[in-house]
Amino acid sequence: MEDWELEIRRQIFSDYLMDKKAEADSKMHELMMKKNGGIFYRYRPMDDSETDLLRNGNMYFCRAIRFDGDGDGYVRFKSYLSCFTDDRKSVPMWFDYADSGRGMCLEYTFEAIHKFAETNGLIFLPVRYDDGNIPGEGKLKSIMSMMTKSTDKAAEYEWRLWKLDLRSSDIGKGMSFILPKRIHIGRWADRNTEIYRTLADIAEEKGIDIE
Repeated sequence: MEDWELEIRRQIFSDYLMDKKAEADSKMHELMMKKNGGIFYRYRPMDDSETDLLRNGNMYFCRAIRFDGDGDGYVRFKSYLSCFTDDRKSVPMWFDYADSGRGMCLEYTFEAIHKFAETNGLIFLPVRYDDGNIPGEGKLKSIMSMMTKSTDKAAEYEWRLWKLDLRSSDIGKGMSFILPKRIHIGRWADRNTEIYRTLADIAEEKGIDIE
């Protein structure tokens, strides 16, 4: 990741923490329009769990306590995250999250995710890549921890959708979400399988492009 983008990501995060939401939103929109026209991707394996989520219009959110990090353990225990990237050709993402290229990549727009987050009280921000200590205390430090990674992970170009749910103790959960506009099939995926045919049927039923 280039220095200019690292700096913009830090500025977005700083604006959010200082309650300058309009400024943060403006910087996010400007960044995404400059990079790729406002498109986000989510790399996933092609399996029964993922097809069930698509069929039901859901997305899986992982409990934040499962990630490395500092801060208030209770806040992290009650927080749920889903991860995106703005890079469709990310080799690390295809390898780590999409079954070494045998999975799929779901495509969304910035406007759709941002509107969903606004409507449902979620937070959508770019990951802050920084090698320094996590600043703050309590809830603030927990948020900083959940949204910060070391710079050696910057090639992931990650963004995170975050939900705080004080009533839930699930290790992870499927939550109602927007449907992707397009599904990109991995280079090494086998299209002559029952799971691919199921995915193709769901895509046709839901009006999702598949390629």
